[in-house]
Amino acid sequence: MRYAIALLLLSALLWIVLAEPHATLRSAPSAAVAANLTASAPIVPQGRAFAVLHGPDLLSALSQFEAQTSPRERIRIRVEVDAACRVPELLKLDGRSEPDPRRDPALQELLRRCARLPVPSMYVPANETQLPFEQIEDADTRSSALMQLRQAQTSDELAAAWLNAYERGALPQEQIFADGRRLLSEEAQALIYVVIDWRECVRLNACGSDSLITLRVCALHGCTAGSDLRSAWHQALAPRDFDAALAIYDWLLRWQRSG
Repeated sequence: MRYAIALLLLSALLWIVLAEPHATLRSAPSAAVAANLTASAPIVPQGRAFAVLHGPDLLSALSQFEAQTSPRERIRIRVEVDAACRVPELLKLDGRSEPDPRRDPALQELLRRCARLPVPSMYVPANETQLPFEQIEDADTRSSALMQLRQAQTSDELAAAWLNAYERGALPQEQIFADGRRLLSEEAQALIYVVIDWRECVRLNACGSDSLITLRVCALHGCTAGSDLRSAWHQALAPRDFDAALAIYDWLLRWQRSG
């Protein structure tokens, strides 16, 4: 029960940070935006991972994938599967079980694909440290935090390293954001997971409208029919947050490639 309550509070926080009224009236992402999101970590060849995230028989595809890949890659793909299959229960906990034409098609598809899998644990570890508004650290500590961020690859590594760098005051936000903004702690925590979605969808060839990653976002936030992952997040985020996520994505690519 304690974990369910914690998860519900986290979901509410993300909903407040990311949601915006009248999101359905936004235009689709521009070609320039889409182009900026096509370069990322080395891409997993279309094959076993693609079948897991797009195929009609999730259980069979996942079983084959886990039997033929490395433990590290099995964990990474299982993170995506569990996150998607957790959504129906998460929506119930969040009190969003009423019909919604923008969410229901994706939700029904998730229910169909995940039907033969055990329901994932509803406990999702979260950073419980309250990030300070401003914290002064020495130069060595900031440098170490940025080095960890440069070397981070998996979703967990990247989220932890990003939040650590934010907490240490190491992020060069004046370089990341052209408009001179500074992220609040809630924004820093929420937006890194949008960036991680983009990175993983590119790496796994799973940005399309029928991927589990896209279905998860559409089931949680709603989207128009045929939306790919970038379009789904574009509809879910306020314009300011979408721009910030894109700026973080671009800066992280440059930072990690410069090492």
